[in-house]
Amino acid sequence: MKKFVFSLLGFCLYLSIYAQTGHVMQGVGSVNMSMGGAATAQPLDISGSMYWNPATASAFDETIIKLDLGLFFSSPELSSSLPAGALGPDSPPVFGTTLDDRPASLMPAIAMLWGNADSKHTFGVSAFGISGFGVTFPQETNLPINSEGNPNPNWNPNNSNSINWPQQLRGFGRVESNYMLLQISGTWAYEISEQFSVGVQPNFNYAALELQPNPLAMPDMEKGYPIADNASSFGFGAQIGVFYNSDFGLKLGASYQTNQFFSEFEFDNTYLDG
Repeated sequence: MKKFVFSLLGFCLYLSIYAQTGHVMQGVGSVNMSMGGAATAQPLDISGSMYWNPATASAFDETIIKLDLGLFFSSPELSSSLPAGALGPDSPPVFGTTLDDRPASLMPAIAMLWGNADSKHTFGVSAFGISGFGVTFPQETNLPINSEGNPNPNWNPNNSNSINWPQQLRGFGRVESNYMLLQISGTWAYEISEQFSVGVQPNFNYAALELQPNPLAMPDMEKGYPIADNASSFGFGAQIGVFYNSDFGLKLGASYQTNQFFSEFEFDNTYLDG
């Protein structure tokens, strides 16, 4: 019996790990974010309801407009090192760290729901920023040579990040990435009975990706590494859900979201010489 209980517990933990959503945020809107994204059977607000389980929209019996604006920020670091002698027979070891100076990113969440206690139908529309990431590591200014190509007497090898050296010195220079994913949806929920509801929701997606320099193209040491313009992609998918709300506090919900099919990103690459 104990073996069975521990096996069942391990299986449930495995499912919870498998179900994580990668770079997609764990919640939408302030209320749903504060609940860690729990909304499949707990419609506390319309944003979490329409994003995680369209059937739970039937729990709201009035017209509601909701606007959230969140801030996302992080503090990654980029470090690199060169061994002694890498720049010449008597060159010292080189080490440096660059801090991300990217400002906080905005995360909008807009939703509107039309519900009525006398109707079995509930409708909603939403526009959620559900995913995004990015870094900005500026180009290193503490360099072993100056702009004229002469040795820099003020160079500090203990605080010089070689991976961010200018591209003329075989570094990447400024390293920047930016990704965002916006999902626009229409929600319809139908109340089959006072306790049981179903819902469907088409999803329309817009994604944008910027990479500097762009690792998807072959580098050219004469021209530098290629810089890519911001590329965009459109996608679509759907979601269905069921929701049971008992008279004694028990709530059950299940939701399935199809794969979101996207067009390909097309990058327009430019080298430093234009």
